[in-house]
Amino acid sequence: MNFSAIGEQAQRRFGWKLFTAMRYLPSGEVERVHTSNPGAYPLAGRKPRRDTPWSRQVLVRGEPYYANDAAGIRFAFEDAEKILGLGLGAVINVPVKDGERVLGTLNFLREAGGYRLEHVSEARALTGKAIELLR
Repeated sequence: MNFSAIGEQAQRRFGWKLFTAMRYLPSGEVERVHTSNPGAYPLAGRKPRRDTPWSRQVLVRGEPYYANDAAGIRFAFEDAEKILGLGLGAVINVPVKDGERVLGTLNFLREAGGYRLEHVSEARALTGKAIELLR
């Protein structure tokens, strides 16, 4: 299994226009380890995890984040205008966990209104396939 295969399954189940995966390191840093759009979101070095409501929810508590409009994108992401400028206004971020430890996230984005709440559970169902990839 690889991230491309996970992305293909997600595309069939609930669709996306941008799919990324991030590894959450014990040092507290995050690094992008997969991207479907390297022009806009390249594989890059590490950056420190900022203490935000989003990071506490997803990376600390290990709970998914779901938003379906520009307000939800702006609430969660520093680069919201870049995201919205790409025509992306809906997001599902699901933590990948090994027991209680968050290893990283799978991140799916598409046009505003493109996701329904039940898509979050479909995205969560894919996280088991990413555990080995993020260890």
